[in-house]
Amino acid sequence: MNAKELTRITSLVIAASLLFTLLLVTDTASAQKALVQEDLELARRYAPVLYFHPAELFRPQSVDVMVNTARLRQTRREWIDINILTNVSLSDLFSYKDVSYHLDVWFNDEGASDYKNYSAHRTYYQSVLSPQAGGPPIVAYAHVVRDENPQQIVLQYWLFYYYNDWFNKHEGDWEMVQVVLSASGEPEWVILSQHHGGTRRPWTQVKIEEGTHPAVYVALGSHANYFWGDEVYPNGTKVGNVQVEVMDRTGTFGRVIPEVRMIPDREVVEGDPDGWSGLEWLPFRGNWGEVAPHSDFSGPLGPAEKGSQWEQPHAWGMSQPLDLETWYQNRLRVEVRGEGAERAQVKLHLSDGQALSSIESLGSVALLHTDPPSDKAIIGEIEAPSVSPYQILVTWPNPETSEVTRFVFTYVPPSLSGRAVLTLTEDDPPKVNVAGLDYALVPRAVETVPATWDAPDLVWVAGILPATDVVKGVSICLLAGLLPTLIYATVIYYSDRYEREPKPLIAAAFFWGAWPALLIAVIVRVFFQLPVDLIGSQAIEAVRAGLVTPFIEEALKGIAVILILVLYRKEFDDVLDGLIYGAMVGFGFAMTGNTLSYLGAFLLRGFSGLSSTIFIQGVIYGLNHGVYSAIFGAGLGYARLAKGKWQRWAVPSAAFVLAALSHGLHNLVLQTALGMNLLTVALTWGGLLVVVVVMFWSLRCQQQCLKRELVGEIPDDLYRRLTERGGRSRAYWQALRAGGVGALRLEMRLHRQCAELAFKKMQHESRPEEAGVLEEADRLRKEIKAII
Repeated sequence: MNAKELTRITSLVIAASLLFTLLLVTDTASAQKALVQEDLELARRYAPVLYFHPAELFRPQSVDVMVNTARLRQTRREWIDINILTNVSLSDLFSYKDVSYHLDVWFNDEGASDYKNYSAHRTYYQSVLSPQAGGPPIVAYAHVVRDENPQQIVLQYWLFYYYNDWFNKHEGDWEMVQVVLSASGEPEWVILSQHHGGTRRPWTQVKIEEGTHPAVYVALGSHANYFWGDEVYPNGTKVGNVQVEVMDRTGTFGRVIPEVRMIPDREVVEGDPDGWSGLEWLPFRGNWGEVAPHSDFSGPLGPAEKGSQWEQPHAWGMSQPLDLETWYQNRLRVEVRGEGAERAQVKLHLSDGQALSSIESLGSVALLHTDPPSDKAIIGEIEAPSVSPYQILVTWPNPETSEVTRFVFTYVPPSLSGRAVLTLTEDDPPKVNVAGLDYALVPRAVETVPATWDAPDLVWVAGILPATDVVKGVSICLLAGLLPTLIYATVIYYSDRYEREPKPLIAAAFFWGAWPALLIAVIVRVFFQLPVDLIGSQAIEAVRAGLVTPFIEEALKGIAVILILVLYRKEFDDVLDGLIYGAMVGFGFAMTGNTLSYLGAFLLRGFSGLSSTIFIQGVIYGLNHGVYSAIFGAGLGYARLAKGKWQRWAVPSAAFVLAALSHGLHNLVLQTALGMNLLTVALTWGGLLVVVVVMFWSLRCQQQCLKRELVGEIPDDLYRRLTERGGRSRAYWQALRAGGVGALRLEMRLHRQCAELAFKKMQHESRPEEAGVLEEADRLRKEIKAII
């Protein structure tokens, strides 16, 4: 074979190989495309029919419902959470998918945005985000699993809700409906998620609509899924060492089959995010909602973070308990057990032949999903195998005593017809008449046990704790709310070196500030509970944008400073006095706000709600509110000495606007500052820094006033003690050494009177028309001479 022929053969082999590879790739791609289409058709065919409680507001929607209104934050241990992004896109969740990140619904105000503020979340959702308001459509994310078990195909329908409005209120809520098919596509099981687990029923015991759609009933608030509507499901939960019951309530309102959107395995999206546009969120490992100290109150993890529920859905689903063995313990139930029981049929009706409402016949089991009538007997018609004895189990409820009585017919003989009749009444034990027997069977075993009919929808954790723990928790909340603000108030009060304000006025300003915080909390709560049609979406957006609350808060706090200026004008001398009174009002406001926040966290979640983070935020909250109202107080203090009439109203007005804008701008900048950096830290402690700077400036102004106004008014040695650096401290120490505490108090009083004289002279120079200032100055001169 020559070289030319060898080259031609080689070329043909390469071309054939390339053609074969191309065909193989094309076939593989076509097969994958066909499988995706088949999965989509399966998911649409068996998509659940969802029913809701009449009072349920939220609907399952695409994740955009949260992403478009949330910021992305990162949790830092022993520090406040920091912002990473303030405008989040789905692709951002792919870039920041670490478990330390979480989404946080944000209304531009800490109080409204707090995950416990269900009124704000409900109102904003109803007016802006709900499907009726033009929000995202009702959606189920379908995940098809074929490779876990070759004998089954698993269809998962993941449902995302904007807010969980149940006992454990939290932002975001992921629930799931699962349908298990045989390898040939025949439906076998339905598994429904319920809180931390779920329950299952065979396909034959599920209500099916339109031939292939299982009916699923969504519980009010919690969005747990159940197999029957208009029913209550008591859920026990452990709080500390105490077991409490909270009810799930279903309904039959708002029927909908959600739009199906397919989601692949997490690894598929991670390998090709551009090829799965709109699903970049799937690998996100963080919380879908604000993170709380207790995990049950935090936003949930996404579908791919659900462990075996996502990775081994068939094994997870078949490990869940049967629905009939888990619920309906307080309902009338008739069940046939024994060999061949799966072929038995039980049907219930009234003794007069009328049908029972809310009856569910499930072959060998019949359930009445309401309390039985007290004035009529109930008849159970039983068809059982005619070859073997069997058992009949009867549960009779007594709602008046919150008990159920369980009757067991341990031996029911077979009959030729296989028929038996069960008679049930409220007053007498049940009896069974078997075809062919001339006597009635009576139960061989009887047991009465307590059952739950109802329970509160909201549980105050503190209400179930021991009294000593409640006292301890409330005491911690009160001390944590009071002590920091008292420390701030003490520091500010004693910073006035020359003429401190009367303590009764300081206390009045502090406690005045306490009541607007409570009033604001009430106003906001009432506002968000008003009908959306009455409020209007524009007003809700204004509140969400943070344009309302700062002005209301600063106006209510500012009233106290104005009253002190008007009613106690002699005690309101200058900028520093206004700053101190304003700061006191702000500290009082913060005290109430912090205390309410701490008490709310403790009452809802017990000690687990009192984390270091919430206390750090409380400390910062107090400092910032002090500076906002101090700005307005300083403006009033400036106007107190202003010579021009226009300044007397323009400066306080500008100071109020500045205080409100500083409040709103500080909230905006702090909550949109990204990452842990110098800007974040500076803004965090900005309140303290501004107060300290203004305070030192005001003290310097006062010192200059003393040097200017006391020349020639007092003896030279006293003048030097008051105006030289360290002079006052040396004078106090000498007085204490020479004459004890009495002499020290007299020296301090002398210094206060001298400072007050200087301030009165300054006031007269600024406002010579003000009556009584000169007379007050003459009185002070006489007192100074008397002391000297």
